[in-house]
Amino acid sequence: MIIEKIDLYAYFRAARTGAERGYLTCYRHSQIGELGVKRARPAMLVIPGGAYAMVSEKEAEPVALRYFAAGFDCFLLDYSVAPHSCPTPLREAAMAMLYLRREETALHLTGRIAAVGFSAGGHLAGCLAFLWRDAAIGALFGKASEGARPDAALLCYPVVTADERFWHRDSFFNFCGGDAGKFETYSLEKHVPADAPPVFLWATNEDTLVPPENALLLYGALRRAHVPAELHIFEEGGHGFSLADFESNGDYAGQRHYRRAAKWVELSLDFLSAHGFVPENI
Repeated sequence: MIIEKIDLYAYFRAARTGAERGYLTCYRHSQIGELGVKRARPAMLVIPGGAYAMVSEKEAEPVALRYFAAGFDCFLLDYSVAPHSCPTPLREAAMAMLYLRREETALHLTGRIAAVGFSAGGHLAGCLAFLWRDAAIGALFGKASEGARPDAALLCYPVVTADERFWHRDSFFNFCGGDAGKFETYSLEKHVPADAPPVFLWATNEDTLVPPENALLLYGALRRAHVPAELHIFEEGGHGFSLADFESNGDYAGQRHYRRAAKWVELSLDFLSAHGFVPENI
């Protein structure tokens, strides 16, 4: 395994303007000479949650290693959170995507890049999937900002809506810097374009922190826009399950709600395979 850390601001020669994060940790497969072939890998950009107040550790490296084991080269985004607000985290997520586009050949990538995001990280991944034409990205990258759109998005118990019946208030306040005028702009179900990438969604019926209506509202919007989408609502379980396994849950003891929710990973891999995310010999 090749592990390295990229300072995205340094790579793009962009001013930090106080941003404390904006780093990408890369987990890449080594080329194994005795196999007699070289392989290019699909890429997975991992975006942990944390209500835009922190970056969850349990939705970070464990997730990257799980997709790495399934044949992906994985790239873990450490993005800026409160008191930093939009456009900072959105620009950092776009920088991560554009880094992977620019370095595709050097990194031995297939050119297929997925983004997986959890909770508020699901919102940020959704911003890439639906709002890659946002002025905050265009101001930095111009026409190149089209590359910030992932080729598939996996949104896990995602923060989606600014509808106060179902929203996660802290995530919207932190992301928008308390500016209520921006809430509708980043309410994802209201901004799904017809050219959005395929989307895999999952949530749990018992989630009271980010209610499953977030995923349901987004799925409805994807259907109306004729965007390929798959939705799973697991009957049992609360919020923040990550992989729903021992490595990502401190109270894991093999309970049924964990075992059932953990199936989301294999379901997502099948979804990605159906959309062309497979290693290739080069």
